[in-house]
Amino acid sequence: MNIDRIIGKVMGDASIGDEKSALDAWKKEAEENMKALADMKKISKLSDTLSGYADFNEDEAWTAFENKLQENEDSTFNNDNELTSNANQTKTNSESQKTSVINLKTLSRIAAIAVLAFGALFLLNNQTENNTFEVREYAANQKSMSVDLLDGTEVMLDKKSKLRAKDKRKVSLKGRAFFDVARDESQQFKINLPVGEVTVLGTEFTIVADDNTTEIFVEEGSVAYKFQGTTYTLVAGEFIQVVDNTVERFAMNDDNYGSWKNDRLIFNDNTMNNVVEALSRHFGKEVRLSDPKLFKNCNVKTTFDNSSLEDILNEFSTTHGLKYKVVDNIYIVSSSDC
Repeated sequence: MNIDRIIGKVMGDASIGDEKSALDAWKKEAEENMKALADMKKISKLSDTLSGYADFNEDEAWTAFENKLQENEDSTFNNDNELTSNANQTKTNSESQKTSVINLKTLSRIAAIAVLAFGALFLLNNQTENNTFEVREYAANQKSMSVDLLDGTEVMLDKKSKLRAKDKRKVSLKGRAFFDVARDESQQFKINLPVGEVTVLGTEFTIVADDNTTEIFVEEGSVAYKFQGTTYTLVAGEFIQVVDNTVERFAMNDDNYGSWKNDRLIFNDNTMNNVVEALSRHFGKEVRLSDPKLFKNCNVKTTFDNSSLEDILNEFSTTHGLKYKVVDNIYIVSSSDC
């Protein structure tokens, strides 16, 4: 079809009805082609939300696509016979071109459906990957409990403690817990605390955390503790304590620091001052000596299994002549026969 010739005749008002019809059909085809192209561009913009297409150059792709359309259009125009007065031939060409338009529209619709379907599937897969994790909360009330996290990390949660699993490698803790973190070189394990944050790859450690105090004792590997913009790296055997925003770091010499896990306290000729510190940590209650000087010659060598604080103090009353009282939930040891 020689479209320039047809346009010339119409402009000069020397055309016949068939030529005007052909021109109208050509205009309609052009509008529909451009509309189809615009629709496909909109679809492409919607697909911008997809990830994983960093190397895809949209401008170059669309330029190539438009050039290809132009080549096809030029080829169609050049290969068609020139319009003659034969109405049947004009009709045949019009129907052929209509079929071409229908094919392009059909192609654009198929492409649109394919892009949308692929995009929806891609986004759904990503969303499923990121959102399938169900936030879980664990609370140990009257006794400790074991928690197995999805990444293989094992947690021993002490009584009156709470753990919230936010993701496979991210939790929050309030209370006391022992962590045996499954090692994953590709993703750190993070623990949000009321005061600070702990980051590890894979290790064993104990954390005590409440609104005012944080304690971390590393038994194996290393731990990074971030507090007020400073990161403290702890290795096996090291202990850090934060009380009222004051940081203390030292080696742990208390053999009973992890006694709460198996509910066993072992004293091997410990001083009474060491004993009350161990009792305070084990039971999470404050135990103090009224006057440490009264107990400087008082050593303890014994073992307690599954005993309450009152049971232990009562036994000390029998074996060491201890006397104690409870004032505002504080156990005060006042005297002994040592």
